[in-house]
Amino acid sequence: MNTNRKSKKITVRFSKRLKSEMQTALIKSGYGLHGKSRWLKEAITVFLLKPNFVDYVEHGININQAELSEVEAFYFDLDTIQLVKDAFIQVRVKYPLFEGVQSSFLRAAVVWSLMEKDFFPGKKSL
Repeated sequence: MNTNRKSKKITVRFSKRLKSEMQTALIKSGYGLHGKSRWLKEAITVFLLKPNFVDYVEHGININQAELSEVEAFYFDLDTIQLVKDAFIQVRVKYPLFEGVQSSFLRAAVVWSLMEKDFFPGKKSL
């Protein structure tokens, strides 16, 4: 079996509003609701290009924890999992007491991509 084909399931809690906005972006970008893992993978890749992405991860935790009622599952290939792990380490180095780093990082990547003007991962140029 080809190890590049393996994937891992990651679950993240979202607020209803953030989940709804993400679904709207999925549809607008042409991925549809079944392409959310691919959409988030591309959002993560672009988010990591920001030189100060570590500072933006705080935005993923600034959401009221009680509002995080929606659970979404994503399936990432091993390369993407490694990107997330590497980002996790960078956040931990700068903020050693930060809790919930992985989920906060993924929420921050979603929030950033939704806020970025005309940014939709994979959007085809017209």
